[in-house]
Amino acid sequence: MLNNLCLMYGLSEFWHERFHVYLVVSILQGFMFYAGCITAVIAVVYAQIFKRKPRPIIIRAFAVVVYISIVSLAVFNAYSPVVHRLTVTTDKVLDKPMEIALVSDTHLGRWFGNRQIDKMVKLIDAQRPDVVVIAGDVMNDSTDAYEKTNMHEHLSKLRAPLGVYATLGNHDYSGNEVAIAKAIECAGIQVIDNKSVWLDDSVLLVGRSDVTDPVRPAAADLLTKVESKKPVIFLEHSPDALEEIQGLPVDLHLSGHTHGGQIFPLTLLLKWFTPLVYGYEQTNDTQFLVTSGYGIGAVPFRLGTRSEIWMITLQSAP
Repeated sequence: MLNNLCLMYGLSEFWHERFHVYLVVSILQGFMFYAGCITAVIAVVYAQIFKRKPRPIIIRAFAVVVYISIVSLAVFNAYSPVVHRLTVTTDKVLDKPMEIALVSDTHLGRWFGNRQIDKMVKLIDAQRPDVVVIAGDVMNDSTDAYEKTNMHEHLSKLRAPLGVYATLGNHDYSGNEVAIAKAIECAGIQVIDNKSVWLDDSVLLVGRSDVTDPVRPAAADLLTKVESKKPVIFLEHSPDALEEIQGLPVDLHLSGHTHGGQIFPLTLLLKWFTPLVYGYEQTNDTQFLVTSGYGIGAVPFRLGTRSEIWMITLQSAP
């Protein structure tokens, strides 16, 4: 009855704050199902091996322990980010390696706020990147929680010698994209939707708006004046345009959006619908990296994925 009441409450405001309650309760029910399956399998194996009658009280207690463990792991993965490293080599001339910090899908909002921003800034500062790029979904649909809890003071501490740049994602293009872009810019982060900027006059960083932007240009239109002798990094929220990018003079494509599936079994199912759900891949002369993201979106759980930051070393071939 309690679960059903929570579900009905969540559905009373579809796709807004109350709907998040529906999602959380649904996922917790899914974790109950996982705990039940795990317990049933172990109980059957135990009974077959030791030839003993099942003890319902012990089985139920074990199921509760398994359930609590699954939920704890999912929360831990969501709020305990890790730093991954990747070295990308290009045949183009680069006087010295460039250290790039990639963050995506922070989804700043009710579930993810100042404490997580401070942790992100600390982790990135420890890596000493030359530049920081954010691949969309900076906020979770609006600036309400951002303004209410003064996240500006914390986000504005994110700095790098060559600057901090961001593109907007589908949750930023939720009808509040102007307010979100303004808040990001006020924090010292340059929004480069459909713009390009030179990093130390040696690497061209090109940004593109999300696919939900009705006036989003083709990638080729943003690369008409590219100097082919210098590396090009293309930053956007979604990895859906991999085929479009492959034939263009792009050395490194960075994106997020998928959350890596975020919660099992989506971690597996998404591979059927997305060209690259997570990780690194090279096609022709372009290298692609899709991050599972730093934030969590609508629900404070990750099962099968973990919050992350990528540190990318871009360097010329020997």
